Amino acid sequence: MDQKRIVIIGMVTASAGASAAVNHTDPGAEVSIIEKRGYEMYSACGMPFAFEGRVDFDSLKHPFPAKGPRTTLYLDTVAVHIDTNKQEVGIEHQGEPNTLPYDALIIATGARPVVPNIANLDGYLGEYVHTLYAWEDVLRLHHAKDKHRRVTVIGAGAVGIEFAYAMRNRGLEVTIVEMMDQVFPGALDRDMARHVQEYLDAHGIAVFTNSTVNEARGGNKLESVAIGENTHETDLAILACGTIPDAEWVRDFGIACNRNGVITTEAMSTNIKGVYAAGDCAETFHGITGKRCRSMLAVPAMSQGRVAGINAAGGRAAYGGTMNTSISVLGDYAVGSTGLTADQARDEGHELVMQKARGLNKPSWYPSHGELIVKLIADKEGGLLGGQVFGEKRAVKNRLDIVSAYLSAKGTLIDMMRGELAYCPDITDIPDPLTTAIDFMLRRVKR
Repeated sequence: MDQKRIVIIGMVTASAGASAAVNHTDPGAEVSIIEKRGYEMYSACGMPFAFEGRVDFDSLKHPFPAKGPRTTLYLDTVAVHIDTNKQEVGIEHQGEPNTLPYDALIIATGARPVVPNIANLDGYLGEYVHTLYAWEDVLRLHHAKDKHRRVTVIGAGAVGIEFAYAMRNRGLEVTIVEMMDQVFPGALDRDMARHVQEYLDAHGIAVFTNSTVNEARGGNKLESVAIGENTHETDLAILACGTIPDAEWVRDFGIACNRNGVITTEAMSTNIKGVYAAGDCAETFHGITGKRCRSMLAVPAMSQGRVAGINAAGGRAAYGGTMNTSISVLGDYAVGSTGLTADQARDEGHELVMQKARGLNKPSWYPSHGELIVKLIADKEGGLLGGQVFGEKRAVKNRLDIVSAYLSAKGTLIDMMRGELAYCPDITDIPDPLTTAIDFMLRRVKR
């Protein structure tokens, strides 16, 4: 029997999950991975820390982690055509065309940054206005930082805030401009977002919400931006306005996609037999609501890639949907969320029980204790719907993972209260703020 041929377009986190799954499911399969970069992988999530100087930029680059004995990497190579009838991908390497036949194809092309429609912006792109998506973008910004003093970050999502904090720690004057009425829109409730905004303010970062940058102004260099009716002086503008899936090009080859990306099933398969998609370029579904959505996070991308790889190699796997569990580290603090926000849960028709508990990550008598705020969201029957945590970073990571695990298991508040948390004063307080929140909520749910 001929060995199965699997082609993966793109070398991102989803590709690593897919390739590893193929290697485990069918070790004899031939895997070909196409990547337009001249190097293999880099850690996008580490870029704010490299800018801050906590790690070296070159250390973010690393070999593809899931290369099996029958894996071939095609670097400096672009996929230009997909023939789903002949089952082959047309590629170009340094202008030379070639084709790669496949039995299964996985599209993992990731995303590209949104460049907003701001007057006069284009003339400053690359030198005074920077995106934050690729390693090269951030390295270029890193080299420019010593020539400038004032930075305006457009967008108050995770990427914008993480870079704003890193830039402030490098001594730059930083302003964040966000068109919505809070930081981390769509990820945090307004009361939790206020804690983050107060933290940013305490660290010298100004945040303008309900605000829009309309125009970039200056001569040969950027001098200011117009924020509504006001002029704000700045030397650099950073675009942190989200991403769009790098998927539109596959529509020409009969592969169905929409604004969320390539449309997939629970098997991560597309409308074309033998073609799969995973990661930032794919539309999937939410693990709680079941509604179609896009997830732009590394862990869901890895999981989706794993499912696509198993199925492409002849196995059977199903993706359970994303909880959009995310965490952002800001110095010694972090903020994270999982599941639904209160507004999202109300939009789904739930009658809510919510509780925010404020405590410490360690007992008050123990050295280096810090703040920890936990908020849980449940329905009136005690079904868990979401959680948000802010405070000392290791404590945030721990509580967020606990809430996410119960969400994935469709757990209830009673299940969580029955769960037994470990205690040692060096790493946690008792009662834990998470337990306190659950306890108060249980008094208000329907029994």
